[in-house]
Amino acid sequence: MAATPTILYLDTIPGDRIQQMKLAGVRRHADALGWHVETVPEKASRPDKIEVLIAHRHPLGCIVECSDGRADLPPRTFGGLPVVYLNCARNLYGGRIAKVVTDNAAIARTAFRELSAARPPAYGVVGFRAVRAWSRVRERAFHEAALASGRPCRVFRRLWGSGGHYDHARADRLARWLATLPPHSAVFAANDATAAEIVDAARATGLRIPKDLTLLGVDNHEPICEASVPALSSVQMDFELAGYRAARMLCDLVAGHGPRVREEAVPPLVAVRRESTRGFGRREPRIAEAVETIRREACDGLTAGALAARFRGSRRLFEMRFRESMGRSILDEIMHVRLEKVETLLSRTDTAIGAIAGLCGFGSEVELRQIFRARTGMSLREWRRRGAR
Repeated sequence: MAATPTILYLDTIPGDRIQQMKLAGVRRHADALGWHVETVPEKASRPDKIEVLIAHRHPLGCIVECSDGRADLPPRTFGGLPVVYLNCARNLYGGRIAKVVTDNAAIARTAFRELSAARPPAYGVVGFRAVRAWSRVRERAFHEAALASGRPCRVFRRLWGSGGHYDHARADRLARWLATLPPHSAVFAANDATAAEIVDAARATGLRIPKDLTLLGVDNHEPICEASVPALSSVQMDFELAGYRAARMLCDLVAGHGPRVREEAVPPLVAVRRESTRGFGRREPRIAEAVETIRREACDGLTAGALAARFRGSRRLFEMRFRESMGRSILDEIMHVRLEKVETLLSRTDTAIGAIAGLCGFGSEVELRQIFRARTGMSLREWRRRGAR
């Protein structure tokens, strides 16, 4: 009996949630081909071990996880074996490799759309504590989006000191920087770890999140986001899609289809809302309650009229107060939540479009198609094809 074709996933960290999501995507594609995915831990992924590893395992190809900035396994290490680099820097090895990268500019644009909903008077961006190309791209793209909106945007960029240990000087300077932002500013953090730093710095200077400023991170790393007080809103990355695309790219290389040097960029999924952006300094308690109700019930057929009827007083006045606080109407907020779920289902499942319409609160497939194209400029099928690339 012939051995099961095997591919290697190098530099894995047991128990790492994000890597497990990437591996799920790799295995989803590999399973469809009848391939076995063998994970290789960090210690066995060193350059001096690769030749022996390949000789013993006889893999069809390899996927190299590069999240931690790995740059010591150039293509020549694999002796001509097909290799795909996952979540690497775009210029790794001069860019002359097959790679799946994160669309950091799209992350920043998603973050800006989320934070701009409440029409803050100004924006802030806080970069990662160490030099990382992805952080700089996110900072720059968010800064450009903010300035294009006509609002001021300030960037905080101070690195930790040597040794990689907690830097009190950075923390103190960050606290002072936050205190200089206009009241009710919106702050974008390069990732969730950076957002957690901002929470601590804000507390040290007496600023209240979300009352005095709103805050959004990246990665939706639940151990960080849920442990924070307040809980952190965050841009959710599509790690499973990244793994799936890496496996598909490797399949093409193994089959000899297309160029050996290529790149695919994976966009984010959605902004996951928690307490750090759900509130706003001038938001009434009943508006916050209305927002929570929309999050829970938008896809169950909730209408603007039905929501307003749950609160005492004039419907027109309530709708005006909602718009003033959120920067958009009740109907727009309902549609925003519904379309977030539509995009998730299109990207992550094979659910039929007609079924998606019903699951997301639309009266018909035709209504969904019309609204989706008006809001995104794309058809549902175009969006799904983009997610499958």
